[in-house]
Amino acid sequence: MWPKVLGHEQNKKVLSQFLRGEKSTPALLFYGPSGVGKRYLAQQFAQSFLCQGNPYSEDNCASCKAFRAGTHPDLIQVAQLAPGRELLIEQIKDMSRQASYAPTLSTHKVCIIDGADFMKAPAANSLLKLLEEPPDFWLFILIATDINRLLPTILSRVISRRFDGLSSEDIATILQEKQVENPEILANLAAGSPGKALELSEIDALLWRERALYILEHSREARVMQFIGELPWLEKMPMSEGMAFLEMLLLLLRDALFSKEHITEKLFNPDLVARIDICFASWQSKEIESLMKIVGESYRGIAAKTGSKAVLEALILSINELRKED
Repeated sequence: MWPKVLGHEQNKKVLSQFLRGEKSTPALLFYGPSGVGKRYLAQQFAQSFLCQGNPYSEDNCASCKAFRAGTHPDLIQVAQLAPGRELLIEQIKDMSRQASYAPTLSTHKVCIIDGADFMKAPAANSLLKLLEEPPDFWLFILIATDINRLLPTILSRVISRRFDGLSSEDIATILQEKQVENPEILANLAAGSPGKALELSEIDALLWRERALYILEHSREARVMQFIGELPWLEKMPMSEGMAFLEMLLLLLRDALFSKEHITEKLFNPDLVARIDICFASWQSKEIESLMKIVGESYRGIAAKTGSKAVLEALILSINELRKED
């Protein structure tokens, strides 16, 4: 079932049992890393749940047509207004007001609450009241990344299903279907998250990865300030690009450290392993670990809006100093 959803086979099996009436629950919780397909499967399941028992084919099913058009009256979706923002109590109260209305096209209403782990106490307590006395004919699906941010009382009212990362092969297949370039490379960099892989494609991560490796390969330049001056892309670098550069640099350093320990099956950059080994041939593991800490500090510096150019120039000088110690 749900062939468009790659991976998560055990979760799909459990959800299919709900459709067959083998289990029933007023609330489900999908939790796990971001971008692995929790929301997508929730939406696919919601469509099947709302349309189950309909005697017509999907093409002629009014419920399915409304769902595909994004106008299904029995589907309610609550989400953060922006990434990292808290769900507002007004959003939960609005959902509560709708609880008094019966389904229109289906036998049930389905409410998907995305970012359920981003609620302050008032919103969380408002949701808890709904879960304690769920409206008739309602199914709640909560989606969260960090289960530890949810109230224990909410956790006690839901059936939890953990979602783990996908294989690189599955992620590459998803990227190929979306006609994304270099799907295999991006899949390896995404740490099991198709959403992350798409994000990396959008920010041109492979360009920043190449620039990060170039810096490492030329980190022993005698005239380091002249070397920095010959990097035109450092000028007026937006925060997002600075973050992308540091993220790719950190993955290269992590692979270099793993390679030193002869761990090759978990590399993020298997296509660059030869260049990485040559680049870090004379490095000690402790030097790589020191640089990883500096990169972390640089990341926080850019996040604090210190300025990407100044932060990255200081980072390059730090790399140069580390290499002089060889």
